[in-house]
Amino acid sequence: MSLPNTTENHVYISDEDLLEMLAQLVEEDKELASAISVVKALPWDCIAPSDEISEYLYIIVDGLVQMLVTSKENRRLTTAVIGPGAVFGEECILEFSVVGPNYCAQAIKPSILWKIPAEKARSLLIKHPILRLALLRTFGLRMVQVENRLEEVAYRWLPERLATELIRQSRYAGSDQIRLSHQALADILGTYRETISAILRDFREAGWVKLGYRRIRILDEAALEKMSGEIRE
Repeated sequence: MSLPNTTENHVYISDEDLLEMLAQLVEEDKELASAISVVKALPWDCIAPSDEISEYLYIIVDGLVQMLVTSKENRRLTTAVIGPGAVFGEECILEFSVVGPNYCAQAIKPSILWKIPAEKARSLLIKHPILRLALLRTFGLRMVQVENRLEEVAYRWLPERLATELIRQSRYAGSDQIRLSHQALADILGTYRETISAILRDFREAGWVKLGYRRIRILDEAALEKMSGEIRE
């Protein structure tokens, strides 16, 4: 397996490098290839419900996935968004005795994932350092995103957080058109649909966005960026 970008004292592995190395590993290791089931998910499909998350390890090959938790009051909150090369399902490796019943990994874009049974995943992680690296990187990324979102909740008012999320979603989509319902945005921000709808109407009246059915078009990105301040992925 070839190494990625290398300098005298440092090896840098980009997300693209990591995904390429994982794909090469599948070609070279028949045990890994035979353990993989391919999962295809459409936007808003729940890929890994709580009754499966402790049974499988998942590798994202294409698309974008958000990690969701749901409260007893049925309010949902996005804790992280991860893409190709990311690995999740560490519960099956750590063998947690209890997994939260309100946990789900949900596709944001059409996505393709590799799904590996827990028993096979444990032996393959011991065998292949690149799998351990991918899992560790993903875990670190998710921790950073959780910390950023907690900071936003603690120190920023909701219109600022909504402006930030609109910019984030626009970047994920690569377009000024965001295909999200008000309820989906409320889920992401851990609040109520009615509250999000009221703030979006204010944004519309200011000329910042155009609202449609399950669709929001950004008209004034600069104004939203000014409202949101620093945007951390």
